Amino acid sequence: MPDAPSTLDRDTALLERLLGSVLVEQEGRAFRERVFWLRDRAAALRADPEGVDAEELVDAIRRLSSSQLGPIVRACTMSLQLSNIAEELERLRRRRAHDADDQGPQRESLAAAAATTAGLSRDERARALADLDVALVMTAHPTEATRRSIFDHQQRVWALMETLDDPRLGPTRRRAFEDELRETLTVWWQTDDVRARRPRPDDEVRRTLLHVESVLYDAVPDLLLELSRTLGVAWPPDGGGAAARTAGATTAVVGPPDGTVGTRTVVTSGRAPIRFGSWAGGDMDGNPNVGPETIASSLQRHRRTALRLLGERVDRLAVLFSQADDRVFVTHELKASIEKDERELPRVTFQGASANEPFRRKLTFVAARLDRAAQGGEGGYDGVEDLIADLELLRASCSSTLVAHGRIARLLAQARTFGFLVAALDVRQSAGPLQHATAHLIDGYADADEAGRQELLVTALTGAPRFTATVDDEDAASTIDGIAAVGRAIQDHGPHAIGRLIIAMARQPSDVLCTQFLLTHTAETSDTPAVPIVPLFETVEDLAGAEGTMGDLYATQPYAEHLERCGGAQEIMLGYSDSAKDGGFIASQWGLYGAQERLVAQADEQGISVRFFHGRGGSTSRGGGPHHRAILSQPPGSVRGRIAITEQGETLSQRYPHPELAVRSLEQTVSAVVLATLTPPAEPRPEYREHLDTLTTISRETYRALVFEDERFPRLLHQAAPLAELSEMNIGSRPAKRGGTTGVDGLRAIPWVFAWMQNRILLPAWYGTGTALEHGDRDLQREMIDRWPFFRTIVSMLEMSLFKSDLGVAERYLELVDPDARELWTPIREEHDRVQRVVLEIRGTDNLLDATPALQRRLAHRNPWIDPLSHIQVALLRRSRDGDDDAHGPLLSTIGGIAAGMRNTG
Repeated sequence: MPDAPSTLDRDTALLERLLGSVLVEQEGRAFRERVFWLRDRAAALRADPEGVDAEELVDAIRRLSSSQLGPIVRACTMSLQLSNIAEELERLRRRRAHDADDQGPQRESLAAAAATTAGLSRDERARALADLDVALVMTAHPTEATRRSIFDHQQRVWALMETLDDPRLGPTRRRAFEDELRETLTVWWQTDDVRARRPRPDDEVRRTLLHVESVLYDAVPDLLLELSRTLGVAWPPDGGGAAARTAGATTAVVGPPDGTVGTRTVVTSGRAPIRFGSWAGGDMDGNPNVGPETIASSLQRHRRTALRLLGERVDRLAVLFSQADDRVFVTHELKASIEKDERELPRVTFQGASANEPFRRKLTFVAARLDRAAQGGEGGYDGVEDLIADLELLRASCSSTLVAHGRIARLLAQARTFGFLVAALDVRQSAGPLQHATAHLIDGYADADEAGRQELLVTALTGAPRFTATVDDEDAASTIDGIAAVGRAIQDHGPHAIGRLIIAMARQPSDVLCTQFLLTHTAETSDTPAVPIVPLFETVEDLAGAEGTMGDLYATQPYAEHLERCGGAQEIMLGYSDSAKDGGFIASQWGLYGAQERLVAQADEQGISVRFFHGRGGSTSRGGGPHHRAILSQPPGSVRGRIAITEQGETLSQRYPHPELAVRSLEQTVSAVVLATLTPPAEPRPEYREHLDTLTTISRETYRALVFEDERFPRLLHQAAPLAELSEMNIGSRPAKRGGTTGVDGLRAIPWVFAWMQNRILLPAWYGTGTALEHGDRDLQREMIDRWPFFRTIVSMLEMSLFKSDLGVAERYLELVDPDARELWTPIREEHDRVQRVVLEIRGTDNLLDATPALQRRLAHRNPWIDPLSHIQVALLRRSRDGDDDAHGPLLSTIGGIAAGMRNTG
């Protein structure tokens, strides 16, 4: 008897059946049959590549006109996006199954972290947890190929599929929900999948905030409650007064979150343990569309969103909190607060409220003050601290542990985590424009060497704070205005409005000092709070020189004073993207590892608290992959409870599609930070380091010989991938290149990776590693996998990239390449075969991902829909480049479709 289909297969079949009925109605039965024939043919070819004629599939595509291929591309893309929804629903089922299972905590959970660290002393755990500070920074890189309208339809399908998963549904209700699914799929089918215009920065701000308001805002309290339950972190997260208390001291509380009354060890700090930032609207690096106006407007939108979200939840609480004053003990402070509100806001009323309902009365005033803060009217809150103080007054009068730790505690957690801005805005600018602007303000600066520039900057920073030089250069003036907007943002929205000022392509101390100078020069008042200045070291060479750069900065008096104003803390950003593009995968990973080790040791000697900001992307070549594994593979002592990580592009949709899955993703990140802090990995043995040094040298030389030294390579890249076409997709507000530079050097890392993902080669993720690993000792490499998390992560990421790559499909793109550039296919193919063979030898398995069969099946089941898209893309690339105007639109759609199937862009 055949095995029953899995729930994933069942959901996939249902969605394909419903989509098929939509295709019949919209395009006809013959169209539906053609689409599924392509899918079935691709699946048969994968199952039996020797027994199935691949040319039959390719010829069928070639016989269709470009206008006929357009709807087929859309159907394949929708099928892949529906497959992704089915996979996410399966993740949700697994999450709930683990929660219902009493066999032990789910791996990578906070409960698992608590069990692992249970043997440590109470004080040791409390001290570490008091410093817990995880920052997740959402970026608006052009990697999210899905339109907002399509995203909304996907969310509706998500909700309906979750409803259909309820076993209590009868056939009548099931049919009704399936009909609603068909309607949603039909509207989705009738919606353009490619944006009509390139998104503006404001569009990116709205899209970024959408993830917060639709999922993360209500997921965070669940995470923080779990932190309290498993690890004793204060619930709700402690506010400003906590800093005066001793972290980890035994503190009398109203009661733990389970509702029992008593005393327990509570870990306190002056902030929420997780917070959010955003680059959308503040990333000026190479983006002429971002500047002072977008910085100001982005923060205004942040503020409006935050106050609206808080107001909605206060209104709901006012409906719920109907307590009568003779049933609770109303404190004198709450009574006095209500009397003050009545005097200051005499016209505020609550319809339907009784005179003896003080909680509703107070919450009515709270809502009114939030509304006035949003409108800028008199009587509004000055800041989130005033709101928190009012909510704490209510908690103190709850006369119930259960109520005090319930909805009002969740609201406090949201207020302390998201504040009045939802997320701090990061501002980024490249070192070149910053230096160029400084040269127009300081005489002699442009002609000075590095030592001379540092001397001029120290003099400027210790002397008069302002210069009166008129700047006639348009680019310099624009940069100066952008930095001035940072100071104005802090004046308008408070000291935490700007999370950090990031210097892209930082290479030398003057890059940082000139930024400090520009901040000082443009400050409207001398008491403007200090903004953290964060150098971003991006290339392999810059990472190697980071210790020298920071050492010179720490020894410079004006910068030392700046760090003191920042609480003695220095944040350093690590660039995964450009370091991988510059030196290849292993050289990038090992360079990042070594830089962290050296920078931590240096900061410890200086008494400086250093935190690393990991600029990770979605793809493995840009540091992508599971956060938990990546954090645990960092050098020992480099985390210490503090980390910042970018959440780029499509990773937001993948990690946070649903509140429960968002909590799971967040706890995987936070639990890894806890473990890396309390149980860091052992120092790697000397022979491990020697082996990585050798691997780095060989892999980097092999990689650069192809990518940067072979004059044929740029033509291979541009001809065998839709790189030029990618720049025409309206998926980001920033250009694909830095300035007007051509070739690989000028290409941004994101479209560089995106292009190789499209043609299924994924070259940056593995090229050079096969030659390097082949020279190593297999027994040593197997030992390193077992004993060194860092090397284990490298091999896992390689294995994932190799599984996602498909050189059989990729070879079709060679039809588009000049004969001499096509000769590079031989070394590429040989290197791919080499790295796959060596990885399997190290793993001791017959096939890639044999150790993770569930992941293997999940990735493989998308291929029958991706493969036809790849073959169609080749055909349309040829036609479009030959002048077929009808091919252009469907071609752009294939880019989004393949991105959806690969679940990675940049």
